[in-house]
Amino acid sequence: MTLDSSSGDPSKGKEDSALSLSEMKLRRIFCPGCLEEMAKEELVGNKCPLCGYRLAPEDLDEEINEDSDEELVWMLTQNLQRSLLEWLMDMGAAPLAAYRIASRVCEREDIPTKSGKTTAFTFTARMSPEEKVQEKRCRICGKTFTSEGKKVISGDLFDPEPTVEYFCSGCRPQN
Repeated sequence: MTLDSSSGDPSKGKEDSALSLSEMKLRRIFCPGCLEEMAKEELVGNKCPLCGYRLAPEDLDEEINEDSDEELVWMLTQNLQRSLLEWLMDMGAAPLAAYRIASRVCEREDIPTKSGKTTAFTFTARMSPEEKVQEKRCRICGKTFTSEGKKVISGDLFDPEPTVEYFCSGCRPQN
């Protein structure tokens, strides 16, 4: 049994059908209509088989290259920033304070991989209704109070739990 009808060598048919990774990359394109990746060979009369969008000749010349890696890094950075914003705002940070902290980390060329200046944070947070009626102890003077105080959250993005401290209205947190 032969795989290639032109020659009697079955191994030759296998070699012809195997594509290198670089050849596969060059033959892949993105449809501007549905934004799906597909092989050029999948097109039906220069139309996308999924959405029917007619691809222009310049769309067919598109190659997957290093730009897609940059787009992936950008998407991951945006996802990290969104996650940081949600986490900080859930803890009670004001939106602007949360944005500044997340931006300080995400707008760097390289996202930090260890604890440092860019990952440390401190902000004044709003107290939840439950916290407003609970007894709290002032970090500076030790006085017990229930209302009219401040809640300060500090920590490092590499630590799992930030430090929450309360200050009475007579004491000021030192930032």
